[in-house]
Amino acid sequence: MAESERPTTLEPQDLVALVRSPEAPRELRAFAARGLLPLEPDDRLRALLAVAEDPDPDIGVVAQETFRQIPPDDVARFLDDAGPTGNELDVVSLHSEDHAVLERVVRSREAREQTLLRLAGIVTGAPQEALIVNQVRLLRQPALIDALLENPGLTADGRRRLLELREEFFEKEERRREQERLRLEEEERRARQEAAGIVFDEAEEGGAADAETGAEATEGEAADDAYSAANLAQVYKRIAHMTVKEKLDLAQKGSKEERRILIADANKIVSMAVIHNESLTPAEVESFCAMRHLAVEIFHEISGTREWIKRPKIQLALVTNPSVPLPITLPLIKFMGMRDLRNLSRDRNLPEGVRVTARKILLEKRG
Repeated sequence: MAESERPTTLEPQDLVALVRSPEAPRELRAFAARGLLPLEPDDRLRALLAVAEDPDPDIGVVAQETFRQIPPDDVARFLDDAGPTGNELDVVSLHSEDHAVLERVVRSREAREQTLLRLAGIVTGAPQEALIVNQVRLLRQPALIDALLENPGLTADGRRRLLELREEFFEKEERRREQERLRLEEEERRARQEAAGIVFDEAEEGGAADAETGAEATEGEAADDAYSAANLAQVYKRIAHMTVKEKLDLAQKGSKEERRILIADANKIVSMAVIHNESLTPAEVESFCAMRHLAVEIFHEISGTREWIKRPKIQLALVTNPSVPLPITLPLIKFMGMRDLRNLSRDRNLPEGVRVTARKILLEKRG
């Protein structure tokens, strides 16, 4: 009995680390599998996940059964707030079928490639949509596109978007590389002729000189196009002449002002790349929420990101934007203050559903 009580003398982090260790005593692992360790809920779940794949069936199988008894909402909260590791996300994805849980696994930046590849081939509903809309990740891991296309539950719209993505960024890129290969071969041929003493006619040499001058001019223009407050028109012009791939790169590496331009790009792949930029600030997201010309998918992505949607200013910006769909705005109205509710109920620029709901909630709060 004294042996079984020993974990209580350890710090929670030490106890979880001990459970994860290959040298962890079998009795300790068995306690973890049954969810009986004297830990806070998050650490108890960490310990449980650490033994869920234990080769000992009296531990691994028991742990999996214990995990299945945990309410999905509790697992979802753990994924939102506890900073799960890549290994923990993988174990959760293996033993949960709840769409809300799996969607959080898919959206996590800690999710491993093999975890996402496995899920891409089997998930449906919200987790599948979360995989498809993160086009930046798909471009970084093209195998995910293939796995999704092999998923028997892939929606027709999802298949269309994936095929468009593959055409735009991989098949076209392959053709561009082939053209570049042919150009290099031609340059090598010309270099061999020059080395053999073959002189090109003046017109051809002049064309080469013009091309070189043009390249230098292009480089100069690129330098001149660097953003400044007085040069916004040039930034718009530069972006307008970019290819989709160049815009995608800029969406990930560009400035705040460039992101504000690209978020409204007609190509949803580009605008989604802006939303998934790790440098994006809540203030920028708030400004996007007030834009009336953005793709509906942008508003859905913002409202589906817990880090953003819990911010009152973002909630208000979404509700006061008449372009945001009602399924997004109506659930947010209950979080508004009395003053905002009064304004919403009187704003004739907003959909009637928003005004009526705001008026109803306002009367309830007054009562």
